[in-house]
Amino acid sequence: MIKALRALYLSGGERASSDVEHILLREFESVTLTCVSSLEAFVAAASAGECDILLADYALPGFTGIDAWAQLEHTEHSVPMVILFTPEIGEAESVDVMRSGVDECLYAEDFHRLGYVVLKLLEVWEARQAKLEADAALVVSRNQLLRLSQQMHARIEEERTAISREIHDDIGGALAAVKFDLAWIARRSADETVKERVSQAAATLQQALDASQRIMVSLRPAILDEGLVPALQWLVQSFQKRTEADVVFRCNKEALNLMPEIQSVAFSVVREALTNVVKHAQATKVVVDLSDQEGVLTVEVTDNGVGLAPKALAKTTSFGILGLRERAQSVGGWLDVSSSGTGVSVILTVPLDDAVLTDDLESSE
Repeated sequence: MIKALRALYLSGGERASSDVEHILLREFESVTLTCVSSLEAFVAAASAGECDILLADYALPGFTGIDAWAQLEHTEHSVPMVILFTPEIGEAESVDVMRSGVDECLYAEDFHRLGYVVLKLLEVWEARQAKLEADAALVVSRNQLLRLSQQMHARIEEERTAISREIHDDIGGALAAVKFDLAWIARRSADETVKERVSQAAATLQQALDASQRIMVSLRPAILDEGLVPALQWLVQSFQKRTEADVVFRCNKEALNLMPEIQSVAFSVVREALTNVVKHAQATKVVVDLSDQEGVLTVEVTDNGVGLAPKALAKTTSFGILGLRERAQSVGGWLDVSSSGTGVSVILTVPLDDAVLTDDLESSE
């Protein structure tokens, strides 16, 4: 005995409601049985949502239990229903019942098992409801994590931009001033020892300037302010000079005006893909494709390198790929990484919707 049961029974007069109640009391502590005989009353009572189980005879005056089932609105939270057969009903009718979506049908000779059948149906129903609630909670949690991720990446991007500007304006400016001062000292000093030390200091200073440039580029290239297309052109050219690989950049437009967050994600994906080419791919040719056809931004980086094994793609510890996928999700997109055994393809897809601030919109105002 586990709990009270509220049951709605659509009776065709073949069984007494007291018999049904007696059978149910074998498994339940208490039973509240509402008995109706018309289709309208059954639908109204079932729609009220105040019962745990629906019961119906198959043979009813002018209609069947399946007709009653078909009149109900079925959702994920609908309570289960059992059709009760009379001895005259055969296998064909029972097959029709099960095909209709009714949870269970019970032959007359198995009527004594009604309580057990109802009990098991309710256990399954409760487990299903628990899963639905867990799934709904998971969706809420994922949405919260996505919003948190979006805010986190936005804040990181703001901080990276601010740090990059500070390095450029403050540190870069100070180092440039020192470089001019050293040049001034070198021009006005006749002491060869001083000139040599100045030359050494100038070389060290140049290393510091180069390092600050690399840090600024790593944080956020200033060229991103010019747009994604010129930023990727610069990135591809820099990569080609560094590696002497054959790199092709293709874009269907000369300029794409995108939200800064999308530009940053697309740039990061290409940079990470090119970094992978240098570290692992051993590729001699790389192609970077950029397009915004049909309102979808697509960035694809492919190479002809050694490729990746399926196990490598499935690694949960591949935080580079996981990080890029998370960033893609933060702007409403997704990232696909595939390998045919020879070469790797990295594809970023972002539905643009209102994210693209096109020149057409500006010109139409």
